[in-house]
Amino acid sequence: MAQDKKKVVVIGSGPGGSGVAALLQARGYQVTLLDRNEFYGGKCWSFTRDGYVVDSGVHMFSMGVSGQFGDINRMVRGDLEWLTANPSEHLLLDGKYRLNLYQSLTDPRAMFSNLRTNMQIAKDMIAEKAGRGGLSKELDREVYRAAKKNSPLETLRAVAKIALLNPSYLVELDEITLQEFLHRITDEWLPLQGLAALSMLLTVVPYSEVSAGEYLWCFANAFRKQTLGVPRGGSREIPGAFLRAFQRDGGELRLGSEVARINIRDGKARGVFTTGGEQIDADIVISNAGIKRTLEMAGEEHFPADYVSYVKKLKYSCSFITTKYGLDRRVVDLPAPGFFNVPAVDPDHMFDYIEEGGVPEDPFLFTPFPSEWDPYAAPSGKQLIICGVPGPIEVTKDNVAQCERILDRAEERLLEIFPQMANHIEWKMRTHIAHTAAITGKPTGECIGLAQCVGQTGVHKPTPWTPVKDLWLVGTDAGARGVGTEQAGGSAIYVANLLS
Repeated sequence: MAQDKKKVVVIGSGPGGSGVAALLQARGYQVTLLDRNEFYGGKCWSFTRDGYVVDSGVHMFSMGVSGQFGDINRMVRGDLEWLTANPSEHLLLDGKYRLNLYQSLTDPRAMFSNLRTNMQIAKDMIAEKAGRGGLSKELDREVYRAAKKNSPLETLRAVAKIALLNPSYLVELDEITLQEFLHRITDEWLPLQGLAALSMLLTVVPYSEVSAGEYLWCFANAFRKQTLGVPRGGSREIPGAFLRAFQRDGGELRLGSEVARINIRDGKARGVFTTGGEQIDADIVISNAGIKRTLEMAGEEHFPADYVSYVKKLKYSCSFITTKYGLDRRVVDLPAPGFFNVPAVDPDHMFDYIEEGGVPEDPFLFTPFPSEWDPYAAPSGKQLIICGVPGPIEVTKDNVAQCERILDRAEERLLEIFPQMANHIEWKMRTHIAHTAAITGKPTGECIGLAQCVGQTGVHKPTPWTPVKDLWLVGTDAGARGVGTEQAGGSAIYVANLLS
């Protein structure tokens, strides 16, 4: 524990910023947390509308209480509560197969509930299983052995387990895309459709770009922990629980306080200047604003030229744009509180429309029903549905128009699947890249932060420490693996441990 009450300024109250602020305050630092918005949580927040508790984005958390957020909550003695369900997801695959996905891939209930569907799939296809060259002989042999005796999904599970037990495999798998890896197992569309959609769900990156190592880490841990869930009270409760502990321990939270510039003098971070003209001095500055925005706030002139060039070349994840629906009664009744439409398209081109400026004919829909997880997310007897679909990130006139067209088609598809919704929509609202950019103050509306693609994961991921002394990064851009915002939780723990 730091005994000299070092002063820390944290920029941004997202899960990473609120998490590291609470951890450091609990360990004896004097922390001031600043956020440009009048609400806390960044992209991980919720608001109320007509008695509904509505997430700003579209969220589920792959490890819930057993993941990084659960760890932080225990460390700071927080009050975060988690809700889980089994089955947790209901899938419409290829437009005709319906499957329930349980927390454990070996849950006997999954075999029973999906028996008829699995028999139909078996009739309709013969999965090709083969090992192909390109990896080290040892890893390639493991893939081949798994594929010879398992289905593609079971093969993926087996290899993920092997990779967690032998981290050197993850290092190797970080150098190839998931698409390249999966084509070593099968070329059949059906399993690849499901896995390509799952890649977008877990990483918000097409499987033609995502690192196989990162995906396998996320996939394996989600099913190993078996606690996928949501926080009681909406996604805002993750940063909310951390901030309540932070303030209880004496931390200072300032909302509506935007940082204009990080004060760098003699190669060291000395504090920040706000847009209101206030100078806040600190021994340590930790930025949860993203690595690119942090570079701008600190000034490129304070960093080595090669670091500046490196940061500017980093890629962002895709966006998830949404339509939220308040229904006047509970009209959609599924076995699980989460629904996914897995497109009946070529898996290698499932998300080409994003870069091409187009609209998907059969969109991937990530559709949680928050009121099925948490009855208090909607007024009694009513239902809340959030439908998310991947989209572009740069906030331009053309991209905003594309987002609207994508959401038009997403709604058409959702109502094709659940026509009973149409006559019971009490209200609906859309959020897309322009809304995300308004929260972050950036010209982009990416869902997570940096893309978990080849060249940006594992040993290639930006570190929390920067070339400027006592200027640190926290959040999804710095130093941790995980699904979405769970990276930010891992980063918060990492940074707090390094500083402590």
